[in-house]
Amino acid sequence: MNDELTPDERAAMRARILGGARGITPTGAHRGTWIAGSVAAALIVAIAGGVAATSTLSAPEIATSPSPNATAPTPRFTATPTPTLSPTAPSPTPTAPALAFGGDCSTVFDDSTVSANAGVEMRLSREPIVWDARWLGGISCQWRAQDPAEWQVVNLTVLPWSVVPDEVRSRVGAAPVCDGGGPCDYSERFGDAWVVVGSDDGATAVRAVAEAGARAAVSPGTERPLSPGAWRLADCGEQLEGAVEGALGRDDLGPLGTDNVPQGQAWEVLTARGAASWCTFVPVSYDETNPPSLRVSLAAGARSDPGEGEQSGGSPVEVGGAQTAWWMPAADGNGGRLLANAAGGVVDVSGENLSREQLRAVTAAIISALG
Repeated sequence: MNDELTPDERAAMRARILGGARGITPTGAHRGTWIAGSVAAALIVAIAGGVAATSTLSAPEIATSPSPNATAPTPRFTATPTPTLSPTAPSPTPTAPALAFGGDCSTVFDDSTVSANAGVEMRLSREPIVWDARWLGGISCQWRAQDPAEWQVVNLTVLPWSVVPDEVRSRVGAAPVCDGGGPCDYSERFGDAWVVVGSDDGATAVRAVAEAGARAAVSPGTERPLSPGAWRLADCGEQLEGAVEGALGRDDLGPLGTDNVPQGQAWEVLTARGAASWCTFVPVSYDETNPPSLRVSLAAGARSDPGEGEQSGGSPVEVGGAQTAWWMPAADGNGGRLLANAAGGVVDVSGENLSREQLRAVTAAIISALG
């Protein structure tokens, strides 16, 4: 400011500057997109919101009395050339599809809601979900009872209706059948969202679907195709038997006879889309006192977040062919779990009476066999 101006002139000029700034309004835009999940259905769902704010600058009016001896300075204007505007490239359209419920299970239900529904204290599980509906645009969530004596599990999956095959659509609204052979499930359609809940109790499943439905309709997720390099999953046992036997140095392995087999409507959707597969291996002779057993879970085109392995007490480990991998020892020290990311998807290998090095070798052989 010119030092030759009187105090009143300075005040007048300051008022003009501040007054001219009142019309300035900041502009901005924000767009958020998310790609879970967790499986994530059991249950497995993108709410987007934005808030825009504008502000103005203002200053209190300043009363001025011109000095009788002051001479108003003659303003001098310098011509400023008009800038040439070049076309602005449009913002790129996000390619990552939205997930049902933003991929955040805590926005589906809080623990108290699930506990009240199930009648026992339940808590959201933070363990990695390999068969996660987020890989198809949905969400998978699991709540577990905290008291082992009151063991219950509630699995919820939300998926875009467009990914549900006809054979599963025909079961929408059908009363759940709980015959003691495992969790029973119930599903309904809400707009573009498909919601299915599996539970040990059919009434619990029906209530949970009804409570989640209206909100799922608002956030059904967007159908997501598998990545071009995703594994082609047909028959897990046939594809991997040679690799597993070679890694363990034995030729007497076969499928494990057990009822602990993935099942339910959510599983049928994932397998129909080629996103999931499963197989087991044990010695067929059963002559060993402590025979090894192996359970292999595959998720084509998937990728686990490093935090998922760490939340389950995992530690990073090197595995041939894997981009990242985590080792999670069993609580009783007998075997453990190895979770690995590879170019074609996620492989989850759990074993008993097998060392960490043996499971590392098996996992590397599986990744190599799948290509």
